Amino acid sequence: MRNWDEEEEGWEDDAPREKLPQNNENHLSQQEVAILLGVSRSRVSEIESRALLKFKTILLRRYKAEDF
Repeated sequence: MRNWDEEEEGWEDDAPREKLPQNNENHLSQQEVAILLGVSRSRVSEIESRALLKFKTILLRRYKAEDF
């Protein structure tokens, strides 16, 4: 994961981390993405939800529901 240092709050390489999932390698939280993009965490959540809905729609069109 890429660390950042800005103004008052910033991630540090040696900072202790609380219980990260084992599959968290190179993944960013919504808050980290929001900071990098300069938007709110809630906006990142909205974008993520819309992207997942589009992905689901594409998959359901490609593979009919009865195939599952």
